[in-house]
Amino acid sequence: MQLHRFLLPGLLAGALPLAGFAQTKTPADFKPHVFVGLGASVGSLQSPARFYDRPALPSLTVGVQLQPRLAVQASALYAQSEGPYAYPSAYFNGGPHQGNTYGSIRQRRLVVPVLARYALTNRPEKRFQVDLLGGFTVARFMTKGSSTSVDSLQNVVSNYDGHYASTSWYLNLGTGVRYRLTQRLDLTGDFIVNFYINPPEHSGLSSYSYSTPIGLRYRFGRR
Repeated sequence: MQLHRFLLPGLLAGALPLAGFAQTKTPADFKPHVFVGLGASVGSLQSPARFYDRPALPSLTVGVQLQPRLAVQASALYAQSEGPYAYPSAYFNGGPHQGNTYGSIRQRRLVVPVLARYALTNRPEKRFQVDLLGGFTVARFMTKGSSTSVDSLQNVVSNYDGHYASTSWYLNLGTGVRYRLTQRLDLTGDFIVNFYINPPEHSGLSSYSYSTPIGLRYRFGRR
């Protein structure tokens, strides 16, 4: 069942009234301002925020507070691994022969979540605030490798050099909390459900996963 077909209209239907409400309640002295954040995102096994055995990826966030209750933000998460490998191999040259294969591989992942944040609580005198989150994530996976196979006398039998890349899309829905540490600095924590929009056929991958970004957010300009 492709849940995103049902969730996307619901997100849009819910976001438009919220945005309209935020606009009607905007104080006359409010000015949009920019914020930046640093943190890490912890992901479940099939989350875009997970890279092999690394359960968490570092993240950088930039956003704009458009209204007292409404903000939009984009984050970037990046990870890579690189290393050599070797294993016994077999080849056919007038008959089966034993040899060895040596190579190296480099793998990279870039994840960009784009989210709208709507404040369910908006009381500046309080340190603790709760947000509703909705948006999408695009994840790019890239791998490049090369290898050489040799026979028992170290003669080269074959060479390989290739690369592969894929892009995955997710629909996001979740909630977040913010705790004001100082006038400009907030501690943030979110819980996001990722709905896989374009899983490969017959991949056996789950249609949803979870991400939990945590970090610090610094605000520029006046509140």
